[in-house]
Amino acid sequence: MKGVIYALLGGMFLTLQGTANAAIGDYLGTWQAAVLTQGIGFVAAILIVLFTGDRSWRQLSQVKLPFLFGGAFAAFILFSNITAFHHNGAAVTVSGVLIAQIIVTLLMEKAGWFGTVPIRLKTPQWVGLGLMIIGILCLSF
Repeated sequence: MKGVIYALLGGMFLTLQGTANAAIGDYLGTWQAAVLTQGIGFVAAILIVLFTGDRSWRQLSQVKLPFLFGGAFAAFILFSNITAFHHNGAAVTVSGVLIAQIIVTLLMEKAGWFGTVPIRLKTPQWVGLGLMIIGILCLSF
């Protein structure tokens, strides 16, 4: 249950962040908004680590190199979301993000990327994917 709550909070904050970033982008520019957002996020994360006393960051050298690109991905995520918000508005942007996340997640799990156990997608999963995409599109237009 805890994971579901965090997933819902993540989705909520992702939408709020996208809207805020688009507004910041109107004032500063898209890449500048991405820099500002990542900078503030970095400071917030450092403060949380310090506040909680978590010392696991000391094992940074054990993280595989490809996984370290997550931060670079975040820059492109912010840029594309800000740009999409300006062109499409919130509902269509979030819908597109959800569809892309669903597809890439299933491909990732099917192929076993990033150390995940490969899964075999069966007809119910494909039907579910299709229904989710149709539902998201129905909510958007």
